[in-house]
Amino acid sequence: MYPRHPYLSGWLLFAVMLFLTFFNLRKRVPFLRIGSTSFWLQLHLYVGVFSGVLFFVHIGWSWPAGTFHQILAWCYVVVFLTGVLGLWISRAFPRMLTVAGYETPFERIPYVRVNLRREAEALVSEGVDGQTSPVIAEFYSKKLGMFFTKSCNRWAHLRQSRAPQAAHVSQFDEVQRYAKKGEREMLDKLRDLVARKHMLDYQYSLQSALRLWLFVHIPLSYSLLIFSVLHIILVHAFSAAAS
Repeated sequence: MYPRHPYLSGWLLFAVMLFLTFFNLRKRVPFLRIGSTSFWLQLHLYVGVFSGVLFFVHIGWSWPAGTFHQILAWCYVVVFLTGVLGLWISRAFPRMLTVAGYETPFERIPYVRVNLRREAEALVSEGVDGQTSPVIAEFYSKKLGMFFTKSCNRWAHLRQSRAPQAAHVSQFDEVQRYAKKGEREMLDKLRDLVARKHMLDYQYSLQSALRLWLFVHIPLSYSLLIFSVLHIILVHAFSAAAS
């Protein structure tokens, strides 16, 4: 019985991987939607953990030799780890986005960013009493121009760091010390636009991370299946040749 053990664990592991891939297929094919999403997600989680144990049983708790088998093993490990990472971010990030507020659909974020930039530029151009303030114009050009043009501070937002916001608050406080009354009112409006832009960047950072995870995990899962099929063919081909 023992010599057949790798075959049994290998076929069982392949069946488990097919089942795990079925979770993504279920979301895409309407007539396969049996049971709630939460039920299938929990099942996907438990079966995924079981596959990790089964994987190490199959390889005999030692790293395989040979280039092809090492690629296959690393592919599985990366799929497993991205699955664990995806479990965390799919549960934590939506809650963080809801708590933060200012929820914006991902597809609309570029348009909202453009509108914020236009509001900021219009505010600076309007100036005080119809005249552009050189102090605010210079401040916007040096400190805020690029900030309103693109998504910024992605890594800081993913780490839940408020350092970028604190830096802008400090810059505003410094400029406001030398500003006149009309300029202070304009700075307050500009400060509000900067705060909204930070919230928009926070939304973009977390939502893009969720999408990037799917872009990595799902293609790797299909690649793992392809490598597994090749592995099965090679194993049975060499077994037949040996016999």
